[in-house]
Amino acid sequence: MSGVPTRTITIAGFVLVIAAMFALEFIARRPGSRIPTVGEWLGYLMRPRIGRVLILLGWWWLGWHYFAR
Repeated sequence: MSGVPTRTITIAGFVLVIAAMFALEFIARRPGSRIPTVGEWLGYLMRPRIGRVLILLGWWWLGWHYFAR
């Protein structure tokens, strides 16, 4: 495969997603913004039991794939 290596594309994708998350959080914290912050969003997700289970599974997946080595 010629061109840009897959690793570079993956890293660029992660950087783009993280930058978008920071931008949305910044916009959400402006006075009068109707966009929820990450904390409000997670609080909403964790109200029902299934939300807590899904958050737990997400953390488990993240740990398994990135920190288990």
